[in-house]
Amino acid sequence: MPAIASDQLVDLHNDLTHYDTTIALELREFLRGNPVNHSRLCVDNELEETLRAFKAETPAEVECRRDMLRYKRRIDDVVRELLRMVEDRPVTPRPPRASKKETV
Repeated sequence: MPAIASDQLVDLHNDLTHYDTTIALELREFLRGNPVNHSRLCVDNELEETLRAFKAETPAEVECRRDMLRYKRRIDDVVRELLRMVEDRPVTPRPPRASKKETV
C-alpha cells in the first residue's frame, strides 16, 4: 500500500482483507470438521470488477492494484479448491462437544 493512497484504494484494500478473513474462517471450520457456510464461500466477482475499474493515478497505486488483484486471485483459488473439497467430503454428523464443566 503506497504511503499516500487514495481513499478508494484504501477501501479496496479493506474489502480485500475482509474477503481474505471470511475465507480463512470458513477454511478453519472445514479443517476442524465443521460445516462451512456456503453463502460466504464464493468467489467475489464484484471485488475483482471494482479492482479492475480503479483508475490509478500514480505508479505506486498501479503496483498496489496489481498486487491486490494477484492476491485476490490466490484467494479465489483457495475458494475453488475448498468448494471442491467440501463437495468430496462425506457428510458425517459430529458427536456433540463435551462440556468443560462436569455435572455432579
